[in-house]
Amino acid sequence: MTNEDLIKKWLSGELSDTEKKEFENSDEFTEINKLMQALKSFKAPEYNAENEYKNLFQEKPVISLYDRFKPVLKIAAIFIVLLTVSYFSYNYLNTIDENAKWIADINKVYLPDSSYVSLNKASKIRFSEKEWQEERNVELDGEAFFKVKKGSKFNVKTRHGIVSVLGTQFNVKDRGDYYEVSCYSGLVKVQAKQNTVLLKPGSVFRIINGQEEQYTVSNKLKPDWLNGESSFKSVPLSYVINEFERQYKVSVETKNINLNQLFTGGFTHNNMEIALKSITIPVNLTYKIKGDKIIIHFEDK
Repeated sequence: MTNEDLIKKWLSGELSDTEKKEFENSDEFTEINKLMQALKSFKAPEYNAENEYKNLFQEKPVISLYDRFKPVLKIAAIFIVLLTVSYFSYNYLNTIDENAKWIADINKVYLPDSSYVSLNKASKIRFSEKEWQEERNVELDGEAFFKVKKGSKFNVKTRHGIVSVLGTQFNVKDRGDYYEVSCYSGLVKVQAKQNTVLLKPGSVFRIINGQEEQYTVSNKLKPDWLNGESSFKSVPLSYVINEFERQYKVSVETKNINLNQLFTGGFTHNNMEIALKSITIPVNLTYKIKGDKIIIHFEDK
């Protein structure tokens, strides 16, 4: 059964209990549910077609005529709903809310070819659905994991470079002067500055403060942030603290710290106290929490 058939049967209440449960646990239902929530805020002016029709022709018998046109009115109503759904769907996928700098959860966005993108916090993408058949181009600001359906060339454009693939899984991070591309399957081409780099599964290319480097990691199937954890390998401490602020929506003040010292490790996104300990203990630092501000400092014992 196709997705369209499932959706139609779900709308008409024709699914069995088992089919309904499986469908409501699917990714497709998640996206439909988001759309339906958006539509709840859309309220059209009240309009009673039958009363208006009767008022217009009150001098003439209208019941039989209304019954004759009733199927047409139903079709028109369905058409209006479909147009409304299409409007919200298009805007949900293609409009970037410039004011939404913080995104509370990981958002999975399906592209027109069924490829999908998972966005990390404070990240956003933009693409043209109309031009998708000719060019699969996505603009990224922040960090995202891509699972691309095989097909024509697929480009991810950021301030630092362009990542090109045909069909693969990869992660792109572009935050300030930190740029990193990780390949998880297939082959990834990265064009940054004047260089072109080909990445195989397990390979990472990054630029920090203008310095380029490549390295390999273990055979992971996806980035750690999809599992609720940020991980770093020989990254200046300042970037680790920035990511902590982004994930927990807090402000961090540092005192007597070398923010350029390299950090290897990670922190959870689900427990701020544990996350702070994971960051400070490996580099012999301590912290204090004062309201919505956190102070990380060096304490000479």
